[in-house]
Amino acid sequence: MKTQIGVLIHLHKFTNIDLSTQGIYQIRVSVPGAQPYLIINSTRQEAISVNEVDEKHICYPENIHHQYFYSQGFLIIYEDEEMLTNVGCAFRLEEIQFNSNIQIQMDLLFLDIKSLPDIHSQDFTQNVMHLHSKMKPVSHASFLVSNPHHYNQMYYPVDFDTNHFCNVQTQIFTTPINISFTKGFVEEQIKLHFNTFINQTMHVLTSNRNSLQNIMLKIQSDKKIIQLSYKEQEYNINDPNLINQINQSFYDLHHDLYVLWCELISILKDNYINLLRILQQDYCDQIKQRWMNCILSYSTQNINLSSHTNQELAKNKRHSLKNTEFQRIVYIEAIIPLHSHPFIFRTTHLKQGLQQISNDFRVHYVVLLHGYQGTSYDMRYWKAILKIRFQDKIKLILPTCNEFINNKSIKQQAYDLAEEIIDYINHERVFDFKLSFVGHSLGGLIIRAALPMLQQFQIQMHSYISLGTPHCGYAPSKSFLIDTGLMMIQKWNKCKTLQELSQKDNKNIASTFLYQLSTFEGLEWFNNVVILSSHQDHYVPFQSALIQNIEESNDPKIIFYNQMVTNIQSKCKKIDRFDIDFLITKKKLDKFIGRAAHIEFIDNLLFVKMFVYLFSEFFI
Repeated sequence: MKTQIGVLIHLHKFTNIDLSTQGIYQIRVSVPGAQPYLIINSTRQEAISVNEVDEKHICYPENIHHQYFYSQGFLIIYEDEEMLTNVGCAFRLEEIQFNSNIQIQMDLLFLDIKSLPDIHSQDFTQNVMHLHSKMKPVSHASFLVSNPHHYNQMYYPVDFDTNHFCNVQTQIFTTPINISFTKGFVEEQIKLHFNTFINQTMHVLTSNRNSLQNIMLKIQSDKKIIQLSYKEQEYNINDPNLINQINQSFYDLHHDLYVLWCELISILKDNYINLLRILQQDYCDQIKQRWMNCILSYSTQNINLSSHTNQELAKNKRHSLKNTEFQRIVYIEAIIPLHSHPFIFRTTHLKQGLQQISNDFRVHYVVLLHGYQGTSYDMRYWKAILKIRFQDKIKLILPTCNEFINNKSIKQQAYDLAEEIIDYINHERVFDFKLSFVGHSLGGLIIRAALPMLQQFQIQMHSYISLGTPHCGYAPSKSFLIDTGLMMIQKWNKCKTLQELSQKDNKNIASTFLYQLSTFEGLEWFNNVVILSSHQDHYVPFQSALIQNIEESNDPKIIFYNQMVTNIQSKCKKIDRFDIDFLITKKKLDKFIGRAAHIEFIDNLLFVKMFVYLFSEFFI
């Protein structure tokens, strides 16, 4: 028995997210053992973006060379630059065994700008043609098709590795388009394994045909009639005409599969956008289904999260959790065992009678703010994943006004932040929009302090998200190292920010900046107030990051602390609290001093992906 498998790869768009090296980039695709035979050029269906690669910087055309398919080669100079490749290739794989796998290799090729002639020259594209052979693979993505005798389809936002952080919107399709065998083989199979033979061949091909037909019906808006031949029937092993019936059924199925495969190629040429949207939604649904295994508890009751309980639950779950895969086309580099994932605990504090505002389609600005002495680069993973997940639905603002700052008050940093945001939005000249914030550590406090100065955008506020932010200071801290460190830094450089964080800026706690901040307006404007902590984070007290009360105490600091919690919580329509359990394997100083979990909120790419995909309602 011989089987011919068709493989389709479609590359929709390349986006530079964090490629720090300028030069020519190109995508190369191969399927070991298969021959590329047809290039698919899709008709553009999107408006031109201001971030698109200049046409004069498209250096090499798409082509087939030996066993490889090459996309266009294009010059990347700027951050967020895009190349609408809109190109694909069909491969044909001959004589594959029934239980074999198919591998697909995608390479990112690169040629440094330092090796190029003057990029501003009118003859630039002609001058670089002879340099194509110097392009080298710098990163790769690989896929495994575990059951190629079934019809498979999958979308992946391929992001390569973090050293070459770009995104290629990729669609992959495979199906058997021809299964052939001799008359003697059919006779032998019927005698020995009739039911198995029918199930492994006829029923599989019929299922493939139906799957392809269903996807056509979803996409073809004009209800185009496709002439198909096969009609399902029951087979009687005692029928003397059985072999002829089976042969005719196979012939009809092969005809139908070939017609539908050609129709799929036609859709990728002329109507790819609808198919892309269907597969993107399928991808989101499947990856959320897998990651739901990592949400260990979710309560809508007004209860506190317990660091000790959550730690034990996560520890036990890591030992018992089994891996679950969901797709037949696996993106190998992206699949990480579930027991290595962050685990999530969630509770929602909801005021009675609150009705959530429904989603709309306004422009959505999301501000990403770094922590103490940080830079906008610290938020690169949040920037990357939000851009990959929501694409043009959101616009990201990464303020630079407080980069490397260590001697300004929180109030002054808040003023500078508000000013930068106002200038940005005014420059955009947009009036109907939503505004959200993601702040890491100190950044979460600076955002809160800036809200009164952003009152003009009150009705636009959507989500406030803090990552390990000491909302109520360090009164509940149990870390000797952190307490000592704060004291030493304050004495060494008289840091105003750290004085305010430790509430040492005034002898009267009620007059400290943090206490006053708890009375500020602003959080009540948001549809979502989302606060994240980790019981492994010893840099920021667990209760402070989650704005949770501490059990009754006669300690004046704790009394004031609980009053701050009440002040903040009383304003919020809804608070979503998250406790994250990370698998921290680094044996470094960060782990020793309890800082590792604190920076995992921004340095753990898998966590950022999980949070953005699982809780997309905070961003749309």
